[in-house]
Order: sequence, then C-alpha cells, then structure tokens
Amino acid sequence: MKQVLLLWLLVVTMGPVGAQMGKNVVIDKPVYEDVYITGGEVMLNAPVYGDLVVAGGTVTINDTVSNDILAGGGTITFNGYVGDDIRCAGGQLNILKNVAGDVVVTGGKVLIGKEAVIGGLLSAGSEITIDGQVNGKFKTRSGKLYFDGHAMNDVDCRGGDIIINGIVGGRSVLAGDKLTIGNAASFDKDVHFWTSSGNVDFHNSVKNGQAVYDPSLKMRKDQWYFLGFSSLLGLIWYVGMVLVMIMIIQYLFSSTMKKAGQTAYDKTVRSLGFGFLFWIGVPVAAAIACITVIGVPAGLVLLFSYIILAVFAGTITSVVAANWLNNRSYSKWRYWRLVFAALAIFVVLRIVSLTPFLGWFIFALIVCTAFGSIILNVNWKKEN
Repeated sequence: MKQVLLLWLLVVTMGPVGAQMGKNVVIDKPVYEDVYITGGEVMLNAPVYGDLVVAGGTVTINDTVSNDILAGGGTITFNGYVGDDIRCAGGQLNILKNVAGDVVVTGGKVLIGKEAVIGGLLSAGSEITIDGQVNGKFKTRSGKLYFDGHAMNDVDCRGGDIIINGIVGGRSVLAGDKLTIGNAASFDKDVHFWTSSGNVDFHNSVKNGQAVYDPSLKMRKDQWYFLGFSSLLGLIWYVGMVLVMIMIIQYLFSSTMKKAGQTAYDKTVRSLGFGFLFWIGVPVAAAIACITVIGVPAGLVLLFSYIILAVFAGTITSVVAANWLNNRSYSKWRYWRLVFAALAIFVVLRIVSLTPFLGWFIFALIVCTAFGSIILNVNWKKEN
C-alpha cells in the first residue's frame, strides 16, 4: 500500500515535497504534491492532491486529501473527504466526512460521525462511538463502544462495555464485560456473543440467524476490563520515555545526528548498505566470538549492545530523520524544535509499522538507512 512508502520518501528521497513545521501551520492554498507537516496547531483549509503526513497538538483537516493520510496528535478532526486510507493515532479523533479507503485508528476517544461513510475500520481506544456507515469489515477493541450506525459487513467488537443500537448486515462477534442491545438494533445474520453475566436480551433484533452464546470468546478481566484506563496511562508513560530518550540523544550527539541527517540524503544507497550490514553482521560476529572461550566476553558485549540499539532503533532513527528534515529545509532549528520534530516523526513511524509486513519492511529500510548514515560519520581512525 502506498501510504507505507511515505516515511521512506521523507527520509531519503531527493524529489520535491511540501514540508512545513511551526507553532501554527495553516495551509490555505491547493498543494499538488505530498505534504509533511508538524506543528502545535495545524489547519488544512485547501485540497491536497497527494499524500498527507501530519503530526501536531491540534490538527484540523477541512478540505479534500486525494490520497493517504498518516496522522498523529492530541486532537485530530477529519472534516474533509479522503480519497484513500487513514492511519491515525491521537488523544481524540473525529472522522466527520467520507473516507474512500480503510481507517486504522487508535486513541483515547474515537468518533465516526453520522454523515461519514468509510471503508473498513480497525480501531482501538478508551471510548469509540460509531454513528456513521462502515462498508467493509471492522474490528474494535475498546473500554466502551457505542454503535448507532450501519455496518454493511461483518463486525468483531470486544471490550469492556458494548452498547449496540445500530444495524449490522453481516455476521457479528460481540464480547464484553457488559453487553447491551438497544431497541433499534438489527442483526441480519448470526450473532456469536459472550458477556460476564451470560444473559443478554436481544429482543427481536436477530432477523436471519440466531444469537449464540460462545464461551470461547471469554476475555480475561486483567486484559480488557481496565483497557481504556490502563492503555491511556501506558501511552503517556511510553511517549514520555521516548521524549526523554530523544532529548538525551539529541543533546549528547547533536553534531553526529546533524551529519547523519545530511549523509542519509547525500549517500542514501551507501547508508542503506552499511546499515543492513550492521544489523546482519553484528549478531553473526557475536555468535562467532562466543564459539571460543577467549571471545565469549566480547561476544556478550556485542550481543548486549545490539539488543539495546534494537530497542531504541525507532527513537534513534527519528532523531536522524528530524535532522535530515532540518537540513533539507535549510532551517536552523534550535534544540527543542528538533526534539519535538523527532517525537512527531517517531509517532508517524509507529503508525506506519501498524501495516502488516510491508509496513515493517519499510520501517526496516528507514532504520537501516539511519544507522548506516551514523556509521559513515563515525571516525574509525585512531588519533595520535
């Protein structure tokens, strides 16, 4: 899928792209290329005839985006038509207009508005409200789910509190600690359900099938009951740790990161090759060292270092990408602007990695390029 290529383009391409960053960013003229934006408050009031990658505290999209959207932020509102897929993560997400492709979102609160008609839906969050129409299959994992819309295909909804008052055209899987079926609910096919009480009144809502209690759908309380609360705290803690690591890396290695960002642009293929050799060669070297008794300490040090770098690969790559963006835009960003740009890029990288297989493949290419550019800027010659 095309949206997973955006970050690769962001880091290594030489073609022209629209890249903007600032405290407040407003797009009020049509853009005929891919757009990359980070800012405290981002407002899109004109069409974008390409892909959109955006991260910010408050993001409002009021016009058409013809291709894919990758977004991350505090509050994100989609109030314009989207011609392809949406991949999004944030605190509060509002999708109020039609989306031609699939929607993959995770957030504290997720809303699909009454006027919205979307493709498939994959959503996770503390509170999810679906008032619009979903044409493809959709799955939700939530602390609370309010479904008052229209599902044209199969649904799979699991979480803490599930309230169904809409129409489902396909088969249904419903599993929650509490399951409520409203008077306006309608199921055209079979319903497999589980709830902690084991007793659910479906009224006359099941039209062309039957409601079947399925014990295999049982969920452990420590996994789902506190989903919304625990996942929110986990997100805050995770983002906080990432921010701290970005601050440390940028502060201690600012010169190297700046050079690496330039190298990733000037020597893209070479950087990718060196990065690939690093990720493949280090574990092989560690394994060879551990074969001999004398080399075991060196092998263990190599393996330990490799694991640490693998854990923080996304963070390091984000810092390199932020410095690349700073060099490409011929700006002179100060420390904090680079830090928050790296954090925004990290969020987008995580969204990209949600795409099965191809997303991780592109993520690996970006990481290899970033690490290769760092290796190329290390002074391997011993000074006298």
